[in-house]
Amino acid sequence: MAIDSVLEFAAAFPHRKEDEVLSALFDAGLVHLTSYTPSREAPVSQVPAVEDVHRPEREISLAEVARELDLASATLAFFAEIDPPQTSLVQSLFPDETYVTREDIVGAAARHVFHGYTEMMGDALALKGKLEDAQHRLASLEHEMEALFLWRDLPLDLSETLQWRYLSVMTGIVPSSSLAALVQRLDAAGLPVQVEVVAESKATKAVLVACLRTRESEVRTVLASEGFTGQDLARIGGTAGAVLKRLDGEARAVRARVGDLRAEVGLALAHRKELVVYREYLINERARLEAGNGLTRTQHCSVVTGFVRAEDVERLQEVCARVGGTVCMTGETTRGDDTPVSITNPPWLKPMEILINMFGYPVYSSFDPTRFLVLPFLLFFGLCLGDAVYGILEIALCFYFIRRYRASAGVRRFMTVFIYGGIAAIIVGALTGSWAGDLLSETYLGTGNPVSKLVSWMTIINPTEAAFQFLIIVWIVGGINQLYGVGLAIYKAARRKDYASILYDCVGWLLFLPALSALLFIGTKWGPGFRIGYLAALVVGLVLLLLGGARHGTGAGKVMSALINLYGIQSSYGVGSFLGDVLSYSRLLALGLTTASLASAFNMIAGLVRFPSAGVVVDTIVRVLLGGIILLVGHLLNYFMGAMGAFIHSARLILLEFFGRFYEGGGPRFHRFEFSSEVVKVVEDSDIQGKQEERHGA
Repeated sequence: MAIDSVLEFAAAFPHRKEDEVLSALFDAGLVHLTSYTPSREAPVSQVPAVEDVHRPEREISLAEVARELDLASATLAFFAEIDPPQTSLVQSLFPDETYVTREDIVGAAARHVFHGYTEMMGDALALKGKLEDAQHRLASLEHEMEALFLWRDLPLDLSETLQWRYLSVMTGIVPSSSLAALVQRLDAAGLPVQVEVVAESKATKAVLVACLRTRESEVRTVLASEGFTGQDLARIGGTAGAVLKRLDGEARAVRARVGDLRAEVGLALAHRKELVVYREYLINERARLEAGNGLTRTQHCSVVTGFVRAEDVERLQEVCARVGGTVCMTGETTRGDDTPVSITNPPWLKPMEILINMFGYPVYSSFDPTRFLVLPFLLFFGLCLGDAVYGILEIALCFYFIRRYRASAGVRRFMTVFIYGGIAAIIVGALTGSWAGDLLSETYLGTGNPVSKLVSWMTIINPTEAAFQFLIIVWIVGGINQLYGVGLAIYKAARRKDYASILYDCVGWLLFLPALSALLFIGTKWGPGFRIGYLAALVVGLVLLLLGGARHGTGAGKVMSALINLYGIQSSYGVGSFLGDVLSYSRLLALGLTTASLASAFNMIAGLVRFPSAGVVVDTIVRVLLGGIILLVGHLLNYFMGAMGAFIHSARLILLEFFGRFYEGGGPRFHRFEFSSEVVKVVEDSDIQGKQEERHGA
């Protein structure tokens, strides 16, 4: 498949049918809406636009949606505070999506009309206020109780001491290390004072200080100099023990109140999923209503414009006909590369669009490269991971996650990419003799065993034993892939009928680069006929490249433009780019060797586990258990590092070294005017929804 053919459309209808038409288009999900722009051929005077038609009912609906959306967002934020979602490390790698049927969306719309959630959300937010007040009061009580705890055994009601005429009593906290110095300073100052330790903790002491009221200020000065922090117990209205008892009783009552409020919140939490669906419905409803702001209105009708795929034109006409009083016209797009891009691929190929999504959609006049990058990407992935056992493990894990998250199209497609990569890793691993490193070699299975013979029979080249030869193979693969990219540049230029670029920027390089490589690395080894052939190709390619560079210059600058074109400054490619890109494919060998070497290292470590002095039975048990754990943990760790490295570096070789030859990204995406959400996904299979609910419940 390729980039879908897209047409522009315009639908005209009476003002009174605006909401009806937009609702019909939203439900159909066929079009990409835009604001109306008169064509260059038509004078602006032929499209007599008027100011926005006053639609009080739409304004009322928008205001109501905004209020409900604020309530839903605030309620869900409160739920997240009370019951934050708990996810494991593995779950955090996958989207937290809610799967619903179309009936659920219809139900959310009905509840919006009849204000089905408004009272519940208001009650939940009222509970939030009550709970916050109760928690604040509980924190205040606990703080007061903590401050009085050291004084719990003091029998004196200090409020009575305020009436004493000659004696003043002070209470406070002093660091344990400063108490002795405090007493000495008071004695040295000749102050008549009595210091009594009431209670103590690890670092502080609670002390009661009594002195003559006439000397109180002097005593306080000395106390402050030694870190004394006063606590006014005279204001608590009784003994510390009695006050603590009263505060503790109040705290227990407040805790019970908090528990009751949390229980009520727990009942409201049962509606969290429904509220998530309701919030996303409100967001889409707001977008549907606001689409009316992009309409163009004349004196007699309203006009909605946008884009529709060519294959959906007939369905769009049917939708407009059902509304009645609507005229829908379509025509070829006049927006050029600003046309929104829609890509359709068969199910087996669609997962590979992940690479397109990472780089950006192609422009409309280009082509969809998905089917062209499958083979290079999987070849790179297989070379990087390069182990048959790891490939089998990857496929098994991917099928597990596909089944576990089978309602998520994103997870299914992402895992499918790794399934393809696992198949490539099995093939490369079999051809390079890597099965969990050298686990199936005669070193561990014994001499002459049939499994090792089969592995040896399938092995064509072992990178650990012939690293340089394998590096040459990798460079050849890289060079071919680069020329493949230039070939795709020819395809893109042919679609645009840019024949000059095909001749100078593409054919020239396809002749020059292979011929130059043959001159440097083959020479006369393959006979004079081959030498004459590549020298002719070298000359023709060089002439084309020089002419291609010269066409960008003027006057004497044509010579300089022709020369620098060889480096790639003027052209889309160059000798420097080719050399650097081909060398960058060395990472395929490095990653493959790393995976194989680490796998073999874990095998060797597990093989060293022995305990012969304990006897045959104990030795066997230790080797099986401990060696098995080393193999399991080591190979799992090596697999995960290898798989992630294989994906990242293969994607890099595609996005930078391959796409740079021909790909032109930055095209706007075709966004259907329909229900869309990142967290709520509409599914047709109710069984999928049930499975997802079971998973969340577990």
